[in-house]
Amino acid sequence: MYINSGYLNNSRLPFKDKSKHLIVGSCGTYRLKTVQRLPTWRPRGRLDYQLLYIVSGKTHFYFKGKERVVTAGHMVLIQPRQEQRYEYFGEEKPEVYWVHFTGGDVKNILRQYEIPMDDPVFYSGASSTYTYIFKEMINELQTCRTGFEELLAEKEKMIVQKIELSEERKAELDDKMRSIKKNDVITITYYVQNEYLKMRGMVSGIDTNLRYLKVVNTKIPFDDIYDITKE
Repeated sequence: MYINSGYLNNSRLPFKDKSKHLIVGSCGTYRLKTVQRLPTWRPRGRLDYQLLYIVSGKTHFYFKGKERVVTAGHMVLIQPRQEQRYEYFGEEKPEVYWVHFTGGDVKNILRQYEIPMDDPVFYSGASSTYTYIFKEMINELQTCRTGFEELLAEKEKMIVQKIELSEERKAELDDKMRSIKKNDVITITYYVQNEYLKMRGMVSGIDTNLRYLKVVNTKIPFDDIYDITKE
């Protein structure tokens, strides 16, 4: 079994802290190879939130005693004090990333990104951006040292300027957009919060009047799209 994880201040104790908007307490990944079964059961849950991203294979979660098989391209959100019961089987070759987090503005952040609070399992689509973000969190937690928080604050100040598209590029993008329909699977590159992100997922909605495209749960304004490819 492959394991890679990092913990804030090298502490494995769960905690609740509302002094900041969002605090990542721990983050890691599991990939089963030789281990036949890896169960987790926390009857009383934890003090913090947990988000799991299934990269490949299958996983088995239990909500109120009922089993739910969660496959690749899905995420699972477990809220504080909720029972945590799930297991992985080696024969199903699961690869999973997870993160525990807390903070005073977590609920608003989840709503902002349209992450459902009423259903723990939701489809996110497969994206290399997700794995990259998880790996970055693991690396930062593993390498944090004196001055780490100050370094993070400086990193947050880095801004990527939005690229101004040429008229030719805009026309090419318009042609691609006209071919996109609901339920198409696409790969899209778009600008958000001072950076460019790339994601793959199913188109769940298009509004030509309000000029936005919705990929799974993410609304993307037409004007923020840099590139789009239909599969």
